[in-house]
Amino acid sequence: MSETLTTAPALAGLDPASAEVLEEWTYSMQAQDLSPKTIRERLILMRTVGREVGPLLTLTKRELVRWMAGKTWASSTRAQRRADFHTFFTWLQDEDHRVDNPAAKLPRVATRSVAPNPFTVDEINTLLNGGIYRRTRAMVALHYYLGLRVSEIARVHGRDINRATRTLKTIGKGRKEVTLPIPDPLWELAQSMPEDGYWFPNYVANKLFAAGEGHVMGNSISGVLSDAIKRAGLDHRPHQLRAATATEMHRAGVSAFTIQNGMRHSMMQTTTKYLLVEPEQIRAGLDLLPAVAIPSRSSRGHGPR
Repeated sequence: MSETLTTAPALAGLDPASAEVLEEWTYSMQAQDLSPKTIRERLILMRTVGREVGPLLTLTKRELVRWMAGKTWASSTRAQRRADFHTFFTWLQDEDHRVDNPAAKLPRVATRSVAPNPFTVDEINTLLNGGIYRRTRAMVALHYYLGLRVSEIARVHGRDINRATRTLKTIGKGRKEVTLPIPDPLWELAQSMPEDGYWFPNYVANKLFAAGEGHVMGNSISGVLSDAIKRAGLDHRPHQLRAATATEMHRAGVSAFTIQNGMRHSMMQTTTKYLLVEPEQIRAGLDLLPAVAIPSRSSRGHGPR
């Protein structure tokens, strides 16, 4: 199902010059055929900077660095924001709105590797049996059994389900349309969900739809799941249900190439960030090494070594 983009809320509260260039930038991004989600997130970021720091046409590198330094972002988020700033201010230069580029030499973001922390099967069962509603159980199942992202879960529509082939069609990152097979445990639940309508309709207005006219946002899915996870006493984030998908497939002996395709990652490096490899799995691999004879003593000289 398609999304519509409304720019007015993202431009409200800015100085006139900033609002004008952001509106022009919106048209430029639409002409590049960027996704509504990407455009919306970039506009929200620049609107926030314009409000909290100052006019976008006179903002300095020093002001931008100080503002970024005060944010408690994850390193991946910080790196993405840095890239967004570079894209925006480079565009301002190209369009002759600014002579300088305050984002040209922003500090590089240190990369930090985070160990995977997927849900275990027992933890998923604890979550599902913790008194959560059918709607929430469906969110958990889509996250785990299909490895869907929260934005993809939010958009599931009854017409996305092909009941003859038992598959689900979704639009992933980069607006790539993919068809995923629905496994048996999820199929039973799918049959109880609406055949014609969003599985997770919005009962209140959001950034995309008036109340009752569309689906919830991805952050609403995250919020519902986060609350359920907290009530269950589990130390996880919702996205780690998706990590469980990759990890359990790997444990079952599924090839890395298949897992990468199932997770819909363009690079294997991304897939490996989701996989938890336990010591016993490494031990099993080491036990398969061809044996070599380890002498009990050195052959040098005559005495024991």
